[in-house]
Amino acid sequence: MAYAAVMDRPGGIMIRAGSMEGFRNLVFELGRDPAPMLLAAGIDPALLDQPDKLITTVSFRRALNIAALETGIARFGLVLSQRQTFEKLGAIGYLVRHAPNLAVSVNRLNRFLKTHDAGSLNGLEIDDDLALWTHNLTGVTDESAIQQTELSVSLGCRFVRSALGEEWCPDRVLFEHASPVDVEIYSRIFRCPVLFGQPLTALEFPAADLLRPLRSADPGLFEILERHVVEINSQIADDLASRVKAQMQRTIEDGPIRLDLVARQLGLSRHSLQSQLRSVGTSFQTLLDDVRFELARRYLRETRLPIAEVSAILGYAEPAVFTRAFSRRAGQTPRRWRQVQAMG
Repeated sequence: MAYAAVMDRPGGIMIRAGSMEGFRNLVFELGRDPAPMLLAAGIDPALLDQPDKLITTVSFRRALNIAALETGIARFGLVLSQRQTFEKLGAIGYLVRHAPNLAVSVNRLNRFLKTHDAGSLNGLEIDDDLALWTHNLTGVTDESAIQQTELSVSLGCRFVRSALGEEWCPDRVLFEHASPVDVEIYSRIFRCPVLFGQPLTALEFPAADLLRPLRSADPGLFEILERHVVEINSQIADDLASRVKAQMQRTIEDGPIRLDLVARQLGLSRHSLQSQLRSVGTSFQTLLDDVRFELARRYLRETRLPIAEVSAILGYAEPAVFTRAFSRRAGQTPRRWRQVQAMG
């Protein structure tokens, strides 16, 4: 089947090209040429040799879906997961492998996963003696996500198995999507009951397993790697905040700044944007307050616009609200601040 190459819009959610580990070899082994599939998905085949380069998550999902169709392997994501390692996650993959126990490992993975994949959100829920390691993709609810979801959950299972012992199995695996006709591959890969049509996607296992030490635990190496990953994460945090503020600045004169609108313009869901900002110690409202204060000072210093008009441009309900907000940040009213700037 011929596909036209697809270009994704800029600003979408990104994932490291390392996520394609094993893709090329698997497609070749199945008797097909991966290059046309990658191009059709909007991925330059050369990027597969540069794992730290970024591709869009849309392109990643598209490549998995095209490969499933072209090779006739309906569960292509599951098959590919058996060719991948946690090291494909880059620095975070090495970090979690050297954590002291599974709880710390899962915690760090959930916290820093965006250094590899900005579109996936993992969580850990404890219910009495059971642990649920949950997985979801931000802003994606249709069938295009099934291949990526199954690959991610299978890879998580493989990681725990390699970290605790090859005999390890979850109690159950839960998927939100409907059951396929043939489920034999799930039993073979997970070696436990697999349920479909569930309210969440997760690996379920005894909570006691979280306290088990990892076979590859290395406290010294873990400390070094964690400092490195924290630095990478802070760079991503700065970039996200900058992108949000830049988008606010571009649109603030068009009307009220809304969370859902900014999220959509950045290629994120409302929930994802809130979660990512919260994980880096800020919030949408904090960034909006910063942008308003920065622009207020510019308008007051560089224009003769009346205070009421500046207030309206910045989206305040009324001038009195603007005056109170500005005074809290500047220590003086907008009118007085403007006068002081004029005298200086």
